[in-house]
Amino acid sequence: MTDIAIPAKGTRLPDLDLVDARGESHPLSNVIAGRSAVVFFMRSHTCPVCHSHIRELERLAERGALADAVAIVVTPGGASEAAAVARRTSLPVLASGAQHSSIGLGRFLFLQHSGTFVLDPTGHVISARTSALPTSSFSSREVRAALA
Repeated sequence: MTDIAIPAKGTRLPDLDLVDARGESHPLSNVIAGRSAVVFFMRSHTCPVCHSHIRELERLAERGALADAVAIVVTPGGASEAAAVARRTSLPVLASGAQHSSIGLGRFLFLQHSGTFVLDPTGHVISARTSALPTSSFSSREVRAALA
């Protein structure tokens, strides 16, 4: 069992070492590159609810509702999982390996948690929404409010 310790509002999100679809390593701070960010952590690369959240993030970005923030998708697993998700979205997709648990998104009672973090340009958490149920791990209203 993994403890659920979500980074609190105002704290810095850990600088996870992520991999892209080619297997190349990217620290999260390099991906964000001094911009505000919406980082969506998927439950699994095949989760249909998570894919619907990604489509909503794409719509928000297309409408300019994310302002200058970059939207980033992070799936558990490695390069093959990142590639599978990247084929279905225009957003940057990376994989965390097993690092979801390092930000409180591990497995608890056999359920992989997912979540959305809105970060300021310095990587500090403005908003965090996490859940064991993927339907509750994303709110476009909360994302827009956090970026306003």
